[in-house]
Amino acid sequence: MKKIKRSLGRSPVILFVFLLAVSAESLSLPTVLADEDANKTRLSGETLLLYGRVERALKDLDGFLQAINFEKSAVIGTNYFAVSVGGIDAIRDLEEGRGVDPETYAALYAGYAKPEVAKHLNLRKTESTAGTLQLRIEDADGRLRYKGTAVRLYSPTRLRKLFQRRDSFRTENDRQRRAVFGLFVFKRQQRLGRLRIDSDRTEVQELSDRYRKLQPMLNDLDAALRGEAATSSVIAGSNSQHFFGYSLGGIDVLADLSERHAVDPETLAAIYAEQISDDYADAFQFLPNGSVEYNGEQIRLYSSDYLVECFKRRDRLVLQSYLR
Repeated sequence: MKKIKRSLGRSPVILFVFLLAVSAESLSLPTVLADEDANKTRLSGETLLLYGRVERALKDLDGFLQAINFEKSAVIGTNYFAVSVGGIDAIRDLEEGRGVDPETYAALYAGYAKPEVAKHLNLRKTESTAGTLQLRIEDADGRLRYKGTAVRLYSPTRLRKLFQRRDSFRTENDRQRRAVFGLFVFKRQQRLGRLRIDSDRTEVQELSDRYRKLQPMLNDLDAALRGEAATSSVIAGSNSQHFFGYSLGGIDVLADLSERHAVDPETLAAIYAEQISDDYADAFQFLPNGSVEYNGEQIRLYSSDYLVECFKRRDRLVLQSYLR
């Protein structure tokens, strides 16, 4: 895979500072816009059926990951990115101030924190005179904080490891896949301070089977979305799988880059983790101040109002898929 072009002088520290600053700027949390036109996310009956199958499989997998303590979400609803990488302890991440995964980051800014998390954020929800929801960060710098500590994205190194883990889960060879999950479960259980051979074997087999069954569903949904709507991805790997995009019924990432000059949280994470397809890597460039450009235009995370629209769009699609 090609590396994103870099200008001289960039350092991990500068990149971290930029990520925090640019996120605060782009997520200044103005008044939330009204619901977008539902027609913009209308899927055919066949594609909606595929969407529902994937959504239910991911929700079921999320429940299993929670049951074995591999997933502790800080946000309302399924964290698609976390499920795709075998679960994330977002609560621990917040408590330790070690950064959070991209979907947690976006959902917190969009007001989707669980109540027990929301009470420790400097984000306040109010209602305007017109009855619309308003979100406001109380600190003057516009940065979201949890118990006084600024919420930031994972480091590029950690993001890269998560994308690589996701790719490793997709192997088609049964023996190799069980070996991948065997090592994954061993390391997670070791970190949790509990190694139980019998239960570990059960968890390895269960996870291996669930991710194996999920893969063809994702392939079918990916193909349907690409065939039905303007959907694209720049993420490297088989089918350029984009879980946040799937959850929204597809995202045209290339259009976002060229027209909006802003991207969804999973794409932003992939850019900084340098997990970009060779077809697009040459169009990206890291600058000395840590920012990143696409064809000469600076790229940022979606604005807060658009993030809210994204999560509302997901809620609508989930409901529609369950009503079919």
